[in-house]
Amino acid sequence: MRNFFIGLLLTIIGIAALMLIPSKQAPAPMPWEVKLFQDGSSEVFNIRFNHSTLADAQQIFHEAGELAIFNDNKSRPALEVFFNSVHLGGLTAKIVLTLATSENNLSAMLTRATSSELRPSRARQYQLHIDDQKKAQGEVIDTLTYIPSIRLDEEAIRHRFGNPETIEHIDFSEDEPSQPETNIWHYPSIGLSIRLSPKEKTVLQYQAPATNNQH
Repeated sequence: MRNFFIGLLLTIIGIAALMLIPSKQAPAPMPWEVKLFQDGSSEVFNIRFNHSTLADAQQIFHEAGELAIFNDNKSRPALEVFFNSVHLGGLTAKIVLTLATSENNLSAMLTRATSSELRPSRARQYQLHIDDQKKAQGEVIDTLTYIPSIRLDEEAIRHRFGNPETIEHIDFSEDEPSQPETNIWHYPSIGLSIRLSPKEKTVLQYQAPATNNQH
């Protein structure tokens, strides 16, 4: 009988130990892991441009996000979704998605907007009607802007993404003397542009590769 209880106790301890061992999980996608498809589309963070929808992104990021139309009066209004804090692969970042929708659809959404406010950037933000918020769940993702909480330096970017195919220099000295020169590293073959400035956070913008991007 004594051996029976000892055996039972060892079995219980073994089961408890197995329960404490974390299950093996698939590694989280990283910013430098861009997947290309034969149809010309691309994928980052498990989001495939012009295929994945807002509903897909909400499941991936485990966050609803803030949906609104932004209009800066300089370009076409954009239907965007802002995720304030997304954790992927040990990295924390802000993410902004632009949803692909027609100009007619945007115009109709603007007429039904419930409120608007002027943002510090001078762009106006429009709050969507509840019906339009529901419809937007099925809109596909056109671009993804990734802003990590830590600023990436040139060495780290070259290590992960390689040398840029082109570098664009932006000089603000005439209009904003206090603003340092900004460089944008372009990787059109994977649909990526990286904005670098010594006083600002690094901004990575992804979309379908340039040769196939029709937007």
